Amino acid sequence: MCGIAGFLTKNHRKSYDKNFLRISKELSHRGPDSSNHFKHKNNLFIHTRLSIIDIEGGNQPIINNDLVLVANGEIYNDSEIRAKFKEYKFKTKSDSESIMALYHEEGLPGLKKLRGMYAFAIYDKKKKITILSRDIFGIKPLYFCQLEDSFIFCSEIQPMLNLNLIRKKISKEKLLEYFELQYCSGKKTIYENVFRVLPGEILVIKNGRLKKSIIQKLPQARKVEKKIGHNFIEKQIKETIAVHLRSDVPYCLFFSGGIDSMLILHFMSKIVSKKKIEAFKVYIDGKSRDDNVLLRKISKEYKIHFNEISFTESDFWKLIPFAAKHIDDPIADYAILPTFKLAEQASKQFKVAITGEGGDELFGGYGRYRKSNLFKKKYFKGAFKKFKDFSEDYWKFETNQLFVDNLDLTNIQKRQYFDYINWLPNDLLVKLDRCLMAYGMEGRTPLVDKKIFESFFFIKDKHKINNGYGKYLIRDFLNKKVSYYNGFEKKEGFSIPINSWIPKKARILEEFLPKVEILNFFFTKDEIINLCRSVEYKKKYVRCVWHLIFISAWYYVNFKNIKIDGNFFDIIKN
Repeated sequence: MCGIAGFLTKNHRKSYDKNFLRISKELSHRGPDSSNHFKHKNNLFIHTRLSIIDIEGGNQPIINNDLVLVANGEIYNDSEIRAKFKEYKFKTKSDSESIMALYHEEGLPGLKKLRGMYAFAIYDKKKKITILSRDIFGIKPLYFCQLEDSFIFCSEIQPMLNLNLIRKKISKEKLLEYFELQYCSGKKTIYENVFRVLPGEILVIKNGRLKKSIIQKLPQARKVEKKIGHNFIEKQIKETIAVHLRSDVPYCLFFSGGIDSMLILHFMSKIVSKKKIEAFKVYIDGKSRDDNVLLRKISKEYKIHFNEISFTESDFWKLIPFAAKHIDDPIADYAILPTFKLAEQASKQFKVAITGEGGDELFGGYGRYRKSNLFKKKYFKGAFKKFKDFSEDYWKFETNQLFVDNLDLTNIQKRQYFDYINWLPNDLLVKLDRCLMAYGMEGRTPLVDKKIFESFFFIKDKHKINNGYGKYLIRDFLNKKVSYYNGFEKKEGFSIPINSWIPKKARILEEFLPKVEILNFFFTKDEIINLCRSVEYKKKYVRCVWHLIFISAWYYVNFKNIKIDGNFFDIIKN
């Protein structure tokens, strides 16, 4: 896992070089092990490295066959690519170099054969073009800005903005979307003139200008093996976990106790049977710890050691400014807070964490998949609906609703597909990347994988939703394979009791939130005060106030440059 950046211009100015190279320092948390850059004529590339594979020889940029590569991520079919192109003279053992091999041998179409999580740039000296691309699920981030005669790209937004070449301005359209969805979808970000490279997108840049965009979409139809049973699960899940465990450094498991992390643990123990698995689990202060007996049984059977991390109400308020600074691309997902603390503790021992993101989207786990109406006209039916900006037909976001509606899929598959192109890349995977990279850790997601998607997405709906349960096939599998584990019992995950923690602070919130300028885009001061007061007696308003809290913190630390010392109330009082 790494940080990458590039400055591509038609007319080179030396004054830009020194300024741009500062980005290396700003991306050092993503790549604490080494930092290098490459300059050729009007093009400058930066790479900061977190060493996972080929520790000694895998430094970047990699230069071979008049190609230059800077890449962030892991390529899981690296060994297969190397076996196929035996005549290609690899210069390193880094899995990233297989990206160059595919491009060298097959051009742009070859890049679609990559299996992994990645964001990269290839500079082709002969053609005088730069190719940017991002994995099909959007696991790794990549942003860009198009200036008059220059093109800038980077793993994160803030380092680009800090160059002072782009006006830092909030998009009202995307801010509205944040309030409704808790994230911003599509190509546009919350900043005007800052864009995402979309999941599966390939961009071609020449002379500082974007020339071409090619989109690789997730498969929309596939024949599935007729017999879907436990043997099918054994074969497919074991394979994806095995390739995600390829590493030259030790790794750990983030364990919630839910279906997905239990499934991963079950197969990890088979693959690394001679090693003890180190797992990290968060306990939320004030919530039941009824799973202690279960954890003892798991520890005994699976040779696993649990590192238990406590997350308190004080942690909640203390971590908000830090999270708002490092999340970069704002999401109002309060699960980021315990995830940041989990990463902080795990990073003291490990560089890699295996996580269960993507299981709900893949196996049909969300409660919304079991509802009859696919898309409601009013997506968010909370307190915001009473405000004029939220009361009309405001679904004008880049969520591709109509595109999904028209696919030849079942209703459940449409819901899943919608989440794969919106919720997963713009919320869950942003959370995973920023929380772990803030501490120089790589997060690997064996359930977010091209091969596993093709194996499970198109299985019959009855294997996903059955007898009122989501993930039915997986629950049934775990019940049969782990005698003491009840796969049909409700699991907690990383849920935080904001319904009790936020109302306690209602009075101080109503004093300071109305003064936050960014909230005045859509709310009057009286409306904000009334929302804050309402959380004391109506729980449905709590999530809305949480959206106000997080975007306020994000605004203060990113726009007003308030230092992140202290808790949320310390920064808003400034």
